Amino acid sequence: MEDIPSGQIVTATALIRHFAVHSRHALHEPVHIMNHGHINLSLISTELFLRLSNGQQSVPDTGHLAARFDILLDMIATQVILADQQLNLIRINLAARKRMEVSEEDVRGTPVSQLLAGQDYHFALRALERVRDTGVAEEFELNLPGRRPLIFRFQITPFPGGFVLLADEISDRVTLRDQDARTAAYEDLIDGLPGLARGAFNIRGSVTHASPALAQLIGTDESRIVGVRFATLFDASNRGTIGDAMESLLTSGTPFGMAAGLVGSDAGSKAIWVHAAPLRSADGQAGGIFLIGPPPEDDRLPAV
Repeated sequence: MEDIPSGQIVTATALIRHFAVHSRHALHEPVHIMNHGHINLSLISTELFLRLSNGQQSVPDTGHLAARFDILLDMIATQVILADQQLNLIRINLAARKRMEVSEEDVRGTPVSQLLAGQDYHFALRALERVRDTGVAEEFELNLPGRRPLIFRFQITPFPGGFVLLADEISDRVTLRDQDARTAAYEDLIDGLPGLARGAFNIRGSVTHASPALAQLIGTDESRIVGVRFATLFDASNRGTIGDAMESLLTSGTPFGMAAGLVGSDAGSKAIWVHAAPLRSADGQAGGIFLIGPPPEDDRLPAV
């Protein structure tokens, strides 16, 4: 039999004979009409027809929807606090309960000011009150002390019937942001010093990045350096030694530094000093970074 929605199934003859009974039944659930063993017509209420026309297949069960909403709130890592127009607590999800060490039964219906009474949350409470008074959403970062100091991003916004406060722990993201800023500053510093060039290579020993200064030293474009084996940037007499040092770096993470001849310049090979260190990713060795400059005995070596 065809796959049909739930409801009552009657024959066409039964429908004609007892139309009043089946039409009353159709006010509550569909009545499917069977003719010659097939169901190809259904009797439904006008209300259901209009809902179906609007893409709404069933009457929303508000209790069921609320239960699903509660489950979803408790599954997410974001701390969620819902308050009414008077800033009394409506809902606090599992992440927020664990952070504040409270149970929902203890705090539901109480003023949010009691929940955020500690000095740590003073700024968040003042922001919530401003959003209530102005209707303008706010977003900010806040350091919260504890056994391990944490950084949170707070979002407070009005919604129909009240306000919502969201808090996400972003300590790791802030740390990465700071590290990225320091890395960019070091790269700018290196690129600003005369005679120094830098780059990176992957786990296979192929160059993945080359600074403009390296391209200048070799006398070519950066695009022609990326993708080549790092060892081929140096004189044939140095490639074996550099290849062995790179193998040690990529397998055991041992940095190296040595004098070598850089190939490709118009004047032939150029005496340089190359130093390389491992580049580690979260899941292990990812390659290495290198710095090329004048040999230590060169008068052009930047003074410290």
